[in-house]
Amino acid sequence: MPLFDLPEALFQTILHQIGSLLLRGAGGDMQAARQAAADTLRAHLPQTEQELRLAARIVAFTLQAGEAEKAERRLEKLREARLQGLPEQEPEPLPETESPSVEKTAALIEDTRTVAAYAKAHGLSWTEANRQRNREARLAERRAREATRASATGAPAHA
Repeated sequence: MPLFDLPEALFQTILHQIGSLLLRGAGGDMQAARQAAADTLRAHLPQTEQELRLAARIVAFTLQAGEAEKAERRLEKLREARLQGLPEQEPEPLPETESPSVEKTAALIEDTRTVAAYAKAHGLSWTEANRQRNREARLAERRAREATRASATGAPAHA
């Protein structure tokens, strides 16, 4: 369901492009990747077509930044070798293990699913559920800090 009145073809194209970036982290499940893309875009609270386009760029650039940094480091190594007159090296193979960005993407997708399930169970929008969850996490952290301080000083913790 689109965030607002936007041509469906455009919205689906945006979801597909961002979903493609999330596909590996979604374990090859394009539907999960597209859902994560939609939920990630919703987290930016776009209210107009222009805001949605900018949110899509932010998400895409963020996901691509890690790969761009790796490519830049490889390019610098090749340039250094060329300038030093070293023989041209074969390009480094892509790592067999998942990169941290893939792990972060997988965690983002799982987190998005958790928030979506909470939202559905409590009749909230995804954004409302995410805000409520973040608020509850901050309160729990505050209570834990207060309990730690109280145990250190022997004073009772505030409720």
